[in-house]
Amino acid sequence: MMTPHPVFADAPVTIFEKMSGLAREYGAINLGQGFPEDPGPLALRERAAHAALHGWNQYAPSRGLPELRQAVAEHYNRMQGTDLTTDQVLVTSGATEAIAAAVMAWVRSGDEVIVFEPAYDAYRPLVERAGGIVKPVRLEPPHWQITAQMLDQAIGPRTRAILFNNPMNPATKMFGADELAALAKACVAHDLVVISDEVWEHVRLTDRAHIPLATIEGMCERTIKIGSAGKMFGLTGWKVGF
Repeated sequence: MMTPHPVFADAPVTIFEKMSGLAREYGAINLGQGFPEDPGPLALRERAAHAALHGWNQYAPSRGLPELRQAVAEHYNRMQGTDLTTDQVLVTSGATEAIAAAVMAWVRSGDEVIVFEPAYDAYRPLVERAGGIVKPVRLEPPHWQITAQMLDQAIGPRTRAILFNNPMNPATKMFGADELAALAKACVAHDLVVISDEVWEHVRLTDRAHIPLATIEGMCERTIKIGSAGKMFGLTGWKVGF
């Protein structure tokens, strides 16, 4: 058995790794990580198996296979009334890599990034790895509401971006039109970009429709939207983000 390199022997693990390990150890129901209870849609897995046997299995273009990028654009145009083109889609190895790419591309050393909490545990280390400073904005139960007043208080001269999660994990909050309008107004007024993590957009507990931030007036050109095929289809091991 290999001995861990001393640099990595005591490296901290994420809360997901810790809680999933405890769930396995004690046979507990795991509410910490989004593991589906079934293996995923059979028809989709059969199509994937066929593609693996008869399709292309070598390096893909760095932006992702053109047919996949086209399918992503067509999906959102059909389901959410957007007007995306294939050139506006970038495929990544999971949604967290998409978030990382967006943060690394946009955040510079010393920039402040607003993060609404409670938040996905990858946000803070990604912002800090890029040299940014997390400006936390704590949302309060039971409504987890974003207001214009809290945005005005949080935005300062060093604010570069907002890292936004809708629907919100782990609070399961779906932000309404008024909240999105307030967010958009603040972003336009202060010339901010939003990295909008919308991976749970198709996993809803009510009949309310998801409102993509990019469809709000003034936000199309200042929204980096993050999506996840793994979350859409319950195939989290496939690690397909965009």
